[in-house]
Amino acid sequence: MKTLLKFFFFVVVFCSSYAKAENLLDGADLGYGEYLSGECVTCHSKDGVDKGIPAINGLDAEVFASIMYAYKTGEMDHPVMMMVAGRLDAEQIASLAVYFAAASGGK
Repeated sequence: MKTLLKFFFFVVVFCSSYAKAENLLDGADLGYGEYLSGECVTCHSKDGVDKGIPAINGLDAEVFASIMYAYKTGEMDHPVMMMVAGRLDAEQIASLAVYFAAASGGK
């Protein structure tokens, strides 16, 4: 049930944010995303295991980018994620999105 709720949440966020943001992955660079990922894996497990903080490895790039934009614009409320997303520009979000979409987890 918890997994189903997470999926529903991501779909709702993706659909609402995607309609507002065009070309979410423009300027994406996998290597740059890997470089930037260090801050993310401080909280989100590098091996992709969900230990109370959602795993982001393997998450669809457009869903990841939509979620980050939702935090950046305040559509989603989480103080830490709003601060992190607020510091990222479009190229950084896109690069992180493609990096984590390509990353596999040790689930």
